[in-house]
Amino acid sequence: MRKLLLVFFVLLGSSSLFSQINLLEKEQQIKSEFDCLVLADTDSLKLSICNEIENIFSDLLVEEQSFDYPFSELSKMGKLISPDQKFRIFNWNCVLDDGTYRYFGLLQIKLKKSTRVEVLHDAKLVADMFHQYPAVNWPGALYYQIIPFKAKSGNSYFLLGWDGNDFRTNKKLVEVISFDEKGQVTFGMPVIIWKGKTLDRIVFEYAKQARMTIQYNEKDKRIVFDHLAPSLPVYQNQFEYYGPDFSYDALEYQKGKWVLVENVDVRNKKEK
Repeated sequence: MRKLLLVFFVLLGSSSLFSQINLLEKEQQIKSEFDCLVLADTDSLKLSICNEIENIFSDLLVEEQSFDYPFSELSKMGKLISPDQKFRIFNWNCVLDDGTYRYFGLLQIKLKKSTRVEVLHDAKLVADMFHQYPAVNWPGALYYQIIPFKAKSGNSYFLLGWDGNDFRTNKKLVEVISFDEKGQVTFGMPVIIWKGKTLDRIVFEYAKQARMTIQYNEKDKRIVFDHLAPSLPVYQNQFEYYGPDFSYDALEYQKGKWVLVENVDVRNKKEK
């Protein structure tokens, strides 16, 4: 019996070691592909390299041990894990010759007995604020923060993101992501109340040279962001002239919805 147990643990250890070696090797391969992407000088070559990265990485993320692997060598790729440890996002972009951006992303979702990998396909949509999208019609962006919240349909998450858009403007997004029991993903959810309208997401557009901030305030349970305005009234709805006007708005959680609150005070309040 002891010999059988010893053989079992040796085999288990060998399997784990093999998996770690495979992860390391594939990580180095993907890193090398990113190095080639930096040097690529045509759109077709850039997109071909990005598709190769996507193929290698999607196969790798199916491996059981990959969910806890840090992929720390992949510095040219965004890596986020949800605070509840239920999914990870791997995300990168490709700048094309016309100044537009193409986005690539993979979701690694931890299910009860397995790991699901969802490849996000940038549909090059002008993401509006009133629709929901599946992974095959993903409104691409680079994400930098995951914020969990409770909705009527279950646990959902905000994704704070950035889109380089074009030569004239940048965009920032407050996206909503949710999953069904099988790990199928949906982008967008009607949980945002904005000036009497119910939105599935928020998209801000502003001048290329401007800088906009969107931050989650854990203490106050609200998402705070710069209020955008044109530099002159004559430029209304011409977003290449928009930028922060030094006031701030917020989304605050109220009875299952996130409601716009305008002109909030963001100064640190000292205890009396």
